[in-house]
Amino acid sequence: MKIMALDYGDRYVGVAMADTDNNIALRHGVIDNQMQKVLVEVWKIVVSEEVIKVIVGVPVGLSGIETMQTKKTREFVKLLKQNIGQKVLVEEADEAFTSKEARRKISEEGGKKDEEHAEAARLILEGYLKAQFLK
Repeated sequence: MKIMALDYGDRYVGVAMADTDNNIALRHGVIDNQMQKVLVEVWKIVVSEEVIKVIVGVPVGLSGIETMQTKKTREFVKLLKQNIGQKVLVEEADEAFTSKEARRKISEEGGKKDEEHAEAARLILEGYLKAQFLK
């Protein structure tokens, strides 16, 4: 069984996975938010990968104040809960600095710009897994 993390953005949604047996977060891919129906694509992944939990990274401004992107992401979380929340658990997680770190990592690897979103999702999931381990 797997846990999936999403880095929600206006254009791209990064996707990462971790198997519940080994808890290692890996990049899974990117959903184009303008070309694909994100909820449909997320559901396809949930079913095909036997996902039991979806973690969505929620950005908060450095001052702790919600930004426009925070509001958009929380609306997305709400839609996820309404559409797939009966089948899988949907939770929020802090995504502080993941985009910046993902940009740096992908640049070092010489990867494509859209891979940053999958890496950001991986970082969100990695942070979530570490936090669960410490509980």
